[in-house]
Amino acid sequence: MLELSNTRFAFLDIETTGLSPWFGDRICQIAVIVTEGKRIKRTLDLLIDPERELSPSAIHVNGLDGASLKGKPRFAEIADQLAEALTDVVIVCHNAKFDIQFLDNEYRKLGRTLEFPNLIDTLLLARDYYELPSYSLSHLSKDFQVSTYIEGSRAFADAVTMKNLFFLMVDSLKSVNKTLDDLIGIYNSPAWPQEGIYLPTELSEAIHSGKRLFIEYMDKDGETSKRWVTPKEVIGLADYLYLQAYCHTREADRTFRLDRILSTEVEGEK
Repeated sequence: MLELSNTRFAFLDIETTGLSPWFGDRICQIAVIVTEGKRIKRTLDLLIDPERELSPSAIHVNGLDGASLKGKPRFAEIADQLAEALTDVVIVCHNAKFDIQFLDNEYRKLGRTLEFPNLIDTLLLARDYYELPSYSLSHLSKDFQVSTYIEGSRAFADAVTMKNLFFLMVDSLKSVNKTLDDLIGIYNSPAWPQEGIYLPTELSEAIHSGKRLFIEYMDKDGETSKRWVTPKEVIGLADYLYLQAYCHTREADRTFRLDRILSTEVEGEK
């Protein structure tokens, strides 16, 4: 049985150029915090040249752009360093399927595959054991009163928040006799690619909330607009992922390319 005090964890967070590796999006930032129990042993905070442009939504969310990534190492140059940090550890991610599909894609480009025999997804952990209005990392940090880390990169800040959240959840689950072994899953490449479309937690929750959304959208010419929409479904077309929705401004069904949605707000939520 694993003991928290001497188990090595790797808290992993990534930022990407867009929402889908299957349409060519790639990793542009990776953060890893390796701990032994709660003691930090090693950290990585890497900017990566994704060899492609960032989508409007990625620029809006993570604050990166092409200029900030110019001259940074490509993924192939940091692949061994990253693999070493993720070996012989329990990997902890929030919304692991979204992040790891990108990691899987990057390593497959290099002719390598991923095998994570010990993986914990804090998103699934929260959904399985807690009744909460939202399971995004930002909302969970507020519910668990985790102080938000504001220094360094977005990926590193999220990894710190996830680390602190994870240990609080594990401590609270002792009351229902849940051990580390009970929380661990397995990932063997390529187990997930054809299962469905994976989205960032907040975007996924908003789209599937059943409520109207107020979105800020950037069109192909770079013009932005704001409007109320009622989501119907997310679909993959020839070039990218799209949201099919009823647009209340146009009073008609419309499709919105997901990586051009800069922000969403669910009706009645602030």
